[in-house]
Order: sequence, then C-alpha cells, then structure tokens
Amino acid sequence: MNAQALLLTSRRSVALAELRDAPWILATPGTVCHTVTVQLCRAAGFSPRARHHADDFTTVLSLVAAGLGVSVVPAMAVEEGRAGGVRLEALPTRRRSRIAYRKGAAGHPAVAAFVAAISESCQFAPYVRSG
Repeated sequence: MNAQALLLTSRRSVALAELRDAPWILATPGTVCHTVTVQLCRAAGFSPRARHHADDFTTVLSLVAAGLGVSVVPAMAVEEGRAGGVRLEALPTRRRSRIAYRKGAAGHPAVAAFVAAISESCQFAPYVRSG
C-alpha cells in the first residue's frame, strides 16, 4: 500500500520550500513521521525548526489550525471534513506500508476485513482541500 503525505498549513497554498522559516510541528524524533518530515524538508533545501512535538494527528491539526506551526502528516491520518481551519496540500511523496499477519490467516474473516479496510483507506485521489 502506498500512503500519500499532506502538508498542513493555516495559510494560503504554499510550496514546501516557502516554509523554511516557519515554526514546525514535528512528530517525536525516531518515529517514521518525524523522519519523513525531516527528509522532505531537507530535499527542499532546509531543516525544519521544531516549535512543537506531537504524535497525535488530531493534536497536530489543532495546533496548525491555531496558527502555531505547519506540519506533514500521512493523508490517511486526516479524516475527510475534519480539517477545519487547515489547508491540506498533497506532497509528491509516498510511503509504502505492509500489513503483517500470521501465515495461513489470510482467510480468517477478521484478518480479511482488516486488510480490506486498511487497503480501502489508502485508495484515494490526490487530496487537496482547504479548511
């Protein structure tokens, strides 16, 4: 599965490089979300200046909506219609994720339902919405 990343701002549409001097809301160092954000920013020519650290995506959305910084989150972390006050910009990046389960368990109804639900949540068109 490929999951798209979103740039979250409370302002107009901007390119990632334009946010070089912005305060950033980053995930905890050592997490995948932190690593991806730092790598995206470095590829854009800067290192993000962390103002806040938060691992809960609802908290990240609230901080961005309050104008306290910008952030990058996986697209599947933002429930459609729940990003009030936040501009969502699709980034040209993907993260590959895998689902692990016990060998031979693919036919179990709970495993099959889980795989179907996760797969469906990752199947969406480029996601750009203003809140």
